[in-house]
Amino acid sequence: MKRTLCEKMKKQGVLLLLLVFLISLIPLYLLGMKAHPSVDDYYYGVETAAVWTETHSFGAVVKESWRLMKDSYQTWQGNFAAIFLMRLQPGIFGESAYPAAAFILLTSFIAAMLIFVRTAARYLLEAERRSSLILALVVTFCALQFTYRPSDSFYWFNGGIYYTFFFSLSLILYSLVIIAVMAERRGSRIAAAACALPFAYLVGGGNYSTALYSAVLLGCLCIWLFIRKRRSAWPVLLIALAEIAALLLSVIAPGNAIRQSVSGPSSGVVKALIYSFAYGGYSLANGLNVPVLLMWLGLTPGLYRLASKTVYRFRYPLLVLLFTFGIYCSQGTALFYAQGLRMPYRMSNIIYFNAYLFIGFNLTYILGWVHRRFAGGRFAALCESITEKEGRYGRFAWLVALAFAVGCIGLCRVSEKESGGAAFSLQPLSVNAAYSLVTKEAARYDAEMNERAAFLAAQPEGAEVTVKALSAYPEALVHSEITTDPANFKNEHLAMFYHLGRVTLEE
Repeated sequence: MKRTLCEKMKKQGVLLLLLVFLISLIPLYLLGMKAHPSVDDYYYGVETAAVWTETHSFGAVVKESWRLMKDSYQTWQGNFAAIFLMRLQPGIFGESAYPAAAFILLTSFIAAMLIFVRTAARYLLEAERRSSLILALVVTFCALQFTYRPSDSFYWFNGGIYYTFFFSLSLILYSLVIIAVMAERRGSRIAAAACALPFAYLVGGGNYSTALYSAVLLGCLCIWLFIRKRRSAWPVLLIALAEIAALLLSVIAPGNAIRQSVSGPSSGVVKALIYSFAYGGYSLANGLNVPVLLMWLGLTPGLYRLASKTVYRFRYPLLVLLFTFGIYCSQGTALFYAQGLRMPYRMSNIIYFNAYLFIGFNLTYILGWVHRRFAGGRFAALCESITEKEGRYGRFAWLVALAFAVGCIGLCRVSEKESGGAAFSLQPLSVNAAYSLVTKEAARYDAEMNERAAFLAAQPEGAEVTVKALSAYPEALVHSEITTDPANFKNEHLAMFYHLGRVTLEE
């Protein structure tokens, strides 16, 4: 029997995609080896670093982090799971240990995205193993390459652990829930539900964006399962209750009121909802750059094929689109309610990550509706021709890949450095990281930060010092720098970590 090109693609193309994907990760991890603490890394690491210096006991450090988490719950904020992890930033064990932050953040995100997309494709669309892996590799690759602010997601522990890491945990949670609902074997469903419970509790105790979004998502799924009279509704209910219980425990923390009094008055429910929908639309539009649009174009024939082979009816595309858009927009509601229009980059990152899941779900649903509504039409015939006829999917894939590469080049911005020469920005993350490594920019930053750390550690307690300005600021690596004002909170955090009177950046 003649094999279709789609089948060949699944066997041969997956190896090529996997190779490209793995190669693209090399500069990301190498760049992570040059990472250093910044801002809140110092603030949240003061006490735990002191314990490590005194005892060199990891258990004592964990115990101190637990104590400080309980104190923060009463005096500053309620995100207990996140605050506990913040105190364990790798830099407390020494400046040379900080690159572990990048390894943890990158690996957890990559693994979670791959697992979730592949699980969703396998169980919801009944995709073959290779097809689901291709889909997972492509989506994860683009999510990485076009991260809104890479430094805040992968190379800054405090910001990344609070947002990106808990977003990654939520993807694992969703994967387990899918298995708990869809798996054929009863044992697999029970095991997945049991494993999902601790993940649900951790997600609920993380950042409010992911916690609220997950609670809404799990709650809606639970209601739908009960309406459909599915037995799996009960374990999903338990999972949802675990997540909501942790979220409520976080919300009622006495420290939240104290922090709110410092941050200023709340924007109110109405404004928070308006801001949420406005930013939801903006993030979707802004994230759909040319390469990402081409990615979805390249996946469309395959998604059409998968959707057409399912038993789902896909009857309400507009209603589903509006409903899921509302859930998507809920990510910003908690922050907009508490702080108004002040969206930190580290939070924007996870909203942009979720945009891939929102678009992927709705694109597949719309394609399924097109198949049910216009079976035999021109669009259906075109998709079937691309995926089934010998040679066409290969040519289509190569054409999209070429257009994707051209689109990436078109995104780049070239400007002139103050010292002369060209400066490049807005490249895909792997290109940006490789550029910083090849030009030795990352190496200079690493050397200067190590020199600064050694200098500060050698100063007597309470000293007032001035440090040299950095000559290199790798775009994807550096979150922020201290200032010439010793009263700036960045300078104060650095001074606290090294037990100094004040730290000033030379002008």
